[in-house]
Amino acid sequence: MSELGYAELMGAAIVPAMLVACWSDVRRHRVPNWLNGTIAATGLAAQGIYFGWAGVQAGLMGLGTGLGLLIVLWLMHGMGAGDVKFMAALGAWLGPTATFWAVIAGGLAGGVLALGLIVYRRCWFQAATNLGVLLAKVGTVKTAFGEFGSAKSLSRSTGVLPYAVPLSIGTAFVLVSTYSGWWEVL
Repeated sequence: MSELGYAELMGAAIVPAMLVACWSDVRRHRVPNWLNGTIAATGLAAQGIYFGWAGVQAGLMGLGTGLGLLIVLWLMHGMGAGDVKFMAALGAWLGPTATFWAVIAGGLAGGVLALGLIVYRRCWFQAATNLGVLLAKVGTVKTAFGEFGSAKSLSRSTGVLPYAVPLSIGTAFVLVSTYSGWWEVL
């Protein structure tokens, strides 16, 4: 085990987990709790084994970062709870800084994927209408956190983007760029 570094173990553990989460989110529009729990528990355990108490603290802060960055979107009915828990679970492996950048990269990937789906489905008018609804939704606190303009209600007209996919893309980008030495965030 001493020959296997933390980065290699993390890749070996979370890449298959991300593939399962993406498959489940695309097929069932859910990321299962058992998967999120397993990712989080193994991440905290690995952090503890490799880095001791400081690693457990970093894992907990990463978990909190993933949860904290996306919980507002869930409260606004903009994404599912499984996606929020998924990013929090990945954060247990990544730590707070890498989790922050994985969420940012995932958000950018989500925007590109959403635009691609709009082009593919040729639903420009519906997408523009939905954007207007979203702008109206965030206009007041009452509407921002209400069911009005929720991802579920808007998905009926343009389809839904399974958000485990862009979150996994963002996480993979952070892992590959860090492992290759291009960008050190871990």
